[in-house]
Amino acid sequence: MEKVEQYKQSVVKFVFSEFVVFVSQITVFFMVAVFTSNFLNSEEKLVAFSMRKMDDGSLAELGLTFLAILVVIGLFSALGRIFDNKYVDHYVNEILCEMPKTIYVFGSAATGAMLAISLFAHLHPTDEVSAKGFAVLSVSFAFMAFIYGCGFSYAFKRKTHILQKPNT
Repeated sequence: MEKVEQYKQSVVKFVFSEFVVFVSQITVFFMVAVFTSNFLNSEEKLVAFSMRKMDDGSLAELGLTFLAILVVIGLFSALGRIFDNKYVDHYVNEILCEMPKTIYVFGSAATGAMLAISLFAHLHPTDEVSAKGFAVLSVSFAFMAFIYGCGFSYAFKRKTHILQKPNT
């Protein structure tokens, strides 16, 4: 396998690129919530969509997904050592890079649904739900998901995707 020099970017460009990807995923899930709820006119459909994205099992599923990724990495590493395959490290790195994507998918799905609920609450106000409060909660959740996802992504890609400042 021929080594291809990857395009490296500054830390700021890297974080911005990660941010754009995450926000686009949030937008996709938000739009799906809008479409499935008949353009935020059906509370029942919005609740059903949101429950699928934010049920109690989502966090457990995220943890199990990470565990599964680690098991697959272990299997690849073991097979690489058994068969003395020099390409295994490349595949292990690619698999590791799926962890931040997984955080983004789970985080953006929940955030998109939460933002749709916020907009629904704003369009159909009641005394029971504060649209602004829920929007702040949604943005806070998105921020945390982004910090974790971007942090893992940076940790896994810092040697291959990030420009290193020369030692002065």
